[in-house]
Order: sequence, then C-alpha cells, then structure tokens
Amino acid sequence: MYFLDSVSPILSASGRERLKQIPVRLLLAAIMAWALQAAGMGRWAPIWLIVAIGVQAFEYLAMAPFRTGRAAGRVQVLLALTSTTTMAAAYSGVALVIWATGDAVLATVGALTLAGGLLTNVASGIGSRGLFFVGATPYLVTLALMPLIKVLDGDLDGVIIMILSSLLFAGAILNVYWRVHGARVAELAALSEAEERLEQAQTAMADRAAMAAIVSHELRTPVSAILAGAHVMRTAETPDKTHETADLIIDAGRLMTGMLNDLLDHSKMEAGAMALEARDFELGDFVRDAVRFWGAPAEEKGLVLIAAAPEGELWLRGDPYRMRQIVNNLVSNAIKFTAAGEIRIAMSVEAAGEGRRRLKLTVQDQGSGISDEAMARLFSPFAQGSAEVARTYGGTGLGLTVSRDLARLMGGDLTATSVEGQGAAFTLGLDLPVGEPVETVDGFEIAPPVLTRRLRVLAVDDHEINRRTISLVLQPMDVELSTASDGHLALALLADKTFDVVLMDVNMPGIDGNETTRRLRASGWANATIPVIGFSAGTEAAQVAACHAAGMTDWLAKPLEPKKLYDALQRAMARPEAVAA
Repeated sequence: MYFLDSVSPILSASGRERLKQIPVRLLLAAIMAWALQAAGMGRWAPIWLIVAIGVQAFEYLAMAPFRTGRAAGRVQVLLALTSTTTMAAAYSGVALVIWATGDAVLATVGALTLAGGLLTNVASGIGSRGLFFVGATPYLVTLALMPLIKVLDGDLDGVIIMILSSLLFAGAILNVYWRVHGARVAELAALSEAEERLEQAQTAMADRAAMAAIVSHELRTPVSAILAGAHVMRTAETPDKTHETADLIIDAGRLMTGMLNDLLDHSKMEAGAMALEARDFELGDFVRDAVRFWGAPAEEKGLVLIAAAPEGELWLRGDPYRMRQIVNNLVSNAIKFTAAGEIRIAMSVEAAGEGRRRLKLTVQDQGSGISDEAMARLFSPFAQGSAEVARTYGGTGLGLTVSRDLARLMGGDLTATSVEGQGAAFTLGLDLPVGEPVETVDGFEIAPPVLTRRLRVLAVDDHEINRRTISLVLQPMDVELSTASDGHLALALLADKTFDVVLMDVNMPGIDGNETTRRLRASGWANATIPVIGFSAGTEAAQVAACHAAGMTDWLAKPLEPKKLYDALQRAMARPEAVAA
C-alpha cells in the first residue's frame, strides 16, 4: 500500500510522458505486424494489431485521471501500473517472437524494440524507481530469455557473447537510469529548497513590512509629543508649563530610544553579534532600583507595586544593565495590562554549585491574563496578543522577544505562565557567579560640571541637528564651540586653530571619524595629541575597539546623554596632556 501511495504523485508526469509516446508505439506496432508478415506468420499480424491497440487504449484510459490532475485512489493507481506492465509485456513478447525467427533483419527489429521499450521507461519512470521497474521488468526478462532460446534451439555458437552483450546492455540501461533518476531527485530537491527559500524570503519580507508599519506607527507618538512640546516652548506663551513640557519631551525621547534599542538588540541577536558585560552588582539594590523607577507609574494608575528584596547584601556577577532591561520590560508590561490590583516582584536565590547562585525573579500581575492562542506567539517578534491589544497599548511587539533572547544569551531563560482572566507571571531564571562588593556611583545627577577655565571644543558631525544638539547641551558650560560637518573641514580647523578637545562622530561620509582621528594623530600639529571623544550609534565591541585603535581617547553611544558627555569632558580635562595645556 505504501508503494501505491508513493507512486501516485509521480504518475501525473509519467502519464503525460507516455501520452507523447502513443504515436511512436502505434507506428512500432505496424512495423512489428509487417515483421510478422515477413517471418511467415501473417495470420498473427491482425491479432497483434488488435492487441497493440487494445493495450494502448487500456493505458490511455487508466492514465487519464493522472493526466488531468484529478484525485485518484489506490485502485486507479493499480490500474495505471497494470496498464504499463501489460503494454511492456505485449511489445516485449512480440519482440521475442520476431527475434526467435533467426532472420538477421527481424532479429534487429526485435532487439531495437527491446532497447526502445527500456529507454521509454527511463523517460516515463524517471521520478520513481518502482515505476521504472514496473514498466522495464518485462523487457529485462525478455532480454534474459534471448540467449536461453538459442540454447534450446541447439545454436550454441556465440551464446556466451550474447549473454555478455545482454548483461552489458542491461547494465548500461540501468546505469543510465540510475544517473538520470539521481539527477531528477537532485533537481526536485533543489526546486523544493528554492521554493522553501522563496517562501521564507516572502515571509521575511512580509515580516519586515509589518515591522516597518509597526515601527512607523509607534514612532509617530513620541515624535508628535516632541514636536508639540518644542512648539509650546518656542512660542513661550505658557512659561509656567516649561518644566512640564521638558518632561514630556524627555519621556518621548526615552520612549523612542527604547524602541530603537529593542530594534537594534533584536538585529544584533539575529546576527549573533550581541555582547554581554560582566560586573559585580548587589541584588537588593537592583530590586530597589526597579521599584523606585516604576513606583510612580504604578501609583499614577492606582496600582500597588510590591517587591521582596533579599535580606542582607547579596553580590552577584553578571550584566545588570541587560537584566534591568528584562525586568523593566516585564514590569512595564505588567503595569500596562493591569487595570487594578497589585504587581508583585518576587525572587528566590539558591546555591547552584560552588561559587554560583541560581536566581529566579518573577513579575506577577493581576491583569486579564493571556489566552492560549496569544501564548503560542508570545515571544514572536512584532507580534501582539491581539489586534485590540495592539490598538489599545501600541508597542513594537519586540520587548518580550528581546528579553527572552537576552536571558538565553546569559545562560538562563524567560518563561511565562497565565490563566486567562487571572493575570500572568513571567519568570527570569539565571545561574550567576557570586560577585565582590564594589562602590556604586549615582548616575542620575545631570548638572553640568564647573570647569576651571573656558574650553575650546570642536564638534564634528555631518548632521546639523546633531551639531545643534551638542551646542545646546554644552551651552550651560559656556565653552568656545566650533563645528565641522565632515572630516576634511575638521582637519582644516585643527590645522589652523588650537582646541582643548574634539567631539568626533564616527560615521560620516567622505572620511569617517576614525580616519580623521588617524590623520590628526599623524599630523604633527599642535592639536595632534589633544583628547578626541568619539560618538556613534554603533555600540558593538569591535566598533568601539576600532575607535580606540584609531587614536580616540574616549567613546560615547548615541543618542548623547548630557551626563555622560559632561563626564567624558571631565575625563578628557583630567588627562596629563590636557592639564599641561
């Protein structure tokens, strides 16, 4: 039964091929009738023609369902195979009779009939070895009987040569078929793979189109807030709202940065380029920071945020920035999808071998829960629980995907459980080494530093908005700021004027920031040794290392944060060459 099922899909091509062979077969039937007449067996010629037409009609009707593409059952498959075998048996039988006459011409006709029959089965049975042997076996049996008939007739001359010739011919036919069949199988496999890749490419294009649509839609919200806030501040009609408007712009900027970070992180992890850092952090402070950060948003919505920090200090070593990214995403989702009640951050820490701890951190909400259908695609990129969720809450649908990928990159996992209507729980599980206590620094203060002298700063960036942003951020420091839109202009200014520090964009047209820095270091000018602070949106370790290798003394990630820029300027001024200047 398995054989019938496996042959059924191939009979369609075989049926079309055998349909093309009908005129040749009917012509061959007429030639063989002529040969029978010439051999003195004329009375058999009409009978042979009737048989040939009958088996041809049988095959034509039996193959009809497969040629038209209609669904065919096993009985129809069996009839089609029977017609193929009957056809081969009829022609090979007559060929054997003609060959046995001993006449050289007629023997040639019989031998050529066998050869032609085998070759037509090579063509029609190319897709299946079983189908080939169904049609070729009668011809192969006839080929084996030819030497035997000569032995029975007492004609032993050349029997050995005939046997060897028959074996060689049969071997050649089988070898040809094996090669053709192998090529066909490889062709079908390649075609299947090409179709699969095409489907994957089309799916990827659809995903990218969906991503572009989602991101475009989601970015409009913070962009609208920024533009509206900037317009309010520019008109200055409501000066008492300046602080509130500034907060709106900051929140919108952070929202945009979060979306872009999710996109970049997703792309990095797809490319296998995400790098983690390892540093010591205190778990209690980590949890308290999360509560402090999300306490106000939860309270504004009327929710209670509860967290159980571990008793005493517990220092671990890992990547707290990426862990905070995961926890922030989970708490943000919990606040977003919980209308009333509480959100609980629970954790457990167990020993996991010498010098290691197994951490389980769970964020439990009291929202509407997650349906089984939504749970199945929960960690799929650019997917939301439902269309209504996407409309109501927005977002790119990347947060959970990136969070789980980060957890797995750290050697752990992120799992979810939920009962629809009763909330959801997300658990981050990690095995981390025990860390050493270190001094923590408060990174929230963004007041500009007080400098002992006025700095001469050159800011190099090909985008005017970035240059204006740097100017705005440095305005409270009262620096003497010069700007350049590309590397060539920057080098011209550096050759003509003395500066204390250079802020260098890495990615610029023409000569980029790295090449500009290399040329500056090799110039021998008065500015050749001044600090160069590079900044770029590319945050991969290799890109940062390339900046330092080019001669940059420091590096910052875009978008530039005022606090980090101020700190970088202070570090630059603390360098020995800056102090000497």
